[in-house]
This record gives sequence, structure tokens and C-alpha cells, in this order.
Amino acid sequence: MTIIEKAASRLGERREPLHVPDTAPLASPDTEQEALSALDAARADQFVLHINRHALRDAGFLAPEDYDRQLAEEYRRIKRPLLANAFGIGAVKVPYGNLIVVSSALSGEGKTHTCLNLALSIAMEKDRTVLLVDGDVAKPTISTVLGVADRPGLLDVLENGHAALHEVMIRTDLPRLRLLPAGRPRPSATELLASDRMRELCHELSERYPDRVVLFDSPPLLSTSEAAAIAAAAGQVALVVASGITPRRAVRNALDHLNPELAVNVILNKQRQKSSEGYYGGYGYGYGYGQQRGTDSAAAT
Repeated sequence: MTIIEKAASRLGERREPLHVPDTAPLASPDTEQEALSALDAARADQFVLHINRHALRDAGFLAPEDYDRQLAEEYRRIKRPLLANAFGIGAVKVPYGNLIVVSSALSGEGKTHTCLNLALSIAMEKDRTVLLVDGDVAKPTISTVLGVADRPGLLDVLENGHAALHEVMIRTDLPRLRLLPAGRPRPSATELLASDRMRELCHELSERYPDRVVLFDSPPLLSTSEAAAIAAAAGQVALVVASGITPRRAVRNALDHLNPELAVNVILNKQRQKSSEGYYGGYGYGYGYGQQRGTDSAAAT
């Protein structure tokens, strides 16, 4: 069994991820959606990475089916301020605001769960596309759960001469969603993420298509210096805070690792809400927003 077959089998599907080549240059598409549509039409017979919602639900990355509608509405509320900042919709456009780092102060707060669900929600937008980047290179959970952990990705692009972006970006069966895996591990990962090449890549990702949102699943800010390195190249940070669990001091310390000019958005995760049949945990999301460092809304509950 090949690596691709093993990856596909973990999601219960025998489909091969496709790394989008750039063999047929497009005629200057105005938006990424136009470019993606042209590529999809040209390669209609190629396999794509299937987003297996049943497998993701079994792995705990999606809510039980009974709560799908409620969770979808929560993420609609969460994404609106992020998109407003990114594209200047009823708000001042944030420089590089379409580059959004999803992180947390500590591990176990649900930042990968949040990043994946946020990507799926943005992929439902009619006028936006989303590139989901697994930036947690030491613990590439998104790459693993989607079955592409063995594929080249972000680190390979950052290591000059090892890979080009179009060679490692993976199509999915959601027309507006693309995936960039973490890539093969390297001892110099932190230096690569803090390099000029990383800033150049982020500039390219941000500026090439005006309808693109780039979501980075980042390591926890207090666990590794890699998270701050990724955030330094972005315009927004979505900080996931576990309700009633994350200490206020940890949240403030995490904010201290960030550039004070970043737009900091706070997502309250694991808030217990009462349904008609009793309490359930892990699927309630609140939203706190501020561009001021250390704002108390970031440490709510």
C-alpha cells in the first residue's frame, strides 16, 4: 500500500490528494475563485482530497450531527469580524488582514478544532476562498487528521529550492478550500518560520488574489517560539481561550508575545451551554474582539 493509499484509508476514502501544478498558466484571473475554477475544469479527471466529515466527527473535530446547525451559526458569528478586518467590510481594512493566525496560550484549548471549523465555514462564502495552512509543524494535527502528514508542505516551500507553492498546495472536494500541509519536519523549523522567505511567502499569499483568506493553525504561543514567528508575518490573530480553564495570566502572557499592532480576536471555546436534553461541552463558542493588547475581553471567564 502506498503512502497516499494509507492516508486515504485513514479517512475511509480511496482518493488521492492532488498537488496543483502550474503547467497551464492562467490568463491573469481577477480572483482566486476564477483561477481555481479554471484549474478544476482543466483537471476534472484528477482526484482530489475528500473532506470526510464522518471521519472528522468521529475524531472529535466536528460537532455531533445534532449540533451541526448551532455550531455553523456560531462560526458565522466568529468569522464576520475577521472578514470585516480582512476586506474592509464596514471596518477599516487591516494590513495583511486576510492572513489570520489561529493560536492559543496553552495546548488543549481547541485551537486546531477552531481553525478547521473556521476554514470550513469560510469555504461556504460565495465571494471568498480559503487556504488552510498547517503551521503547527511540530504537531501537525490538521495534516494528520486529513491524511497528508507525509506530504511536502510549508517547511518544504520555505527551504529554498526544495518545493514551490503550487507543487504542494492540495485541492479538496470543497471548491473554495485548499490545503497546505506542514511539510516534512526539520530541526531549523523555527528559523524557517521567522525567515525572510516566510515573509515573502505570506506577502504572496496575501496579495496575489483579493478574495483569498489564509488561515494558519499555529502552535500555542506559550509553548514554542514558532507561533510568534508565524504571527509576525500575519495581520490578524484569533486567540482561542478555553472558558473557565485558561488562566488570565496565561492569556496576558500570550498577548505579550504578539506585535501590539496586530488585530487580536478572541474566541471563547469550550463554553458549556444547556440544550433541551441537558448540558453538553466543547461546542459553544463566544467571541471577544479587540485591537488593544491585554484587553480584559481576552481573559473573559
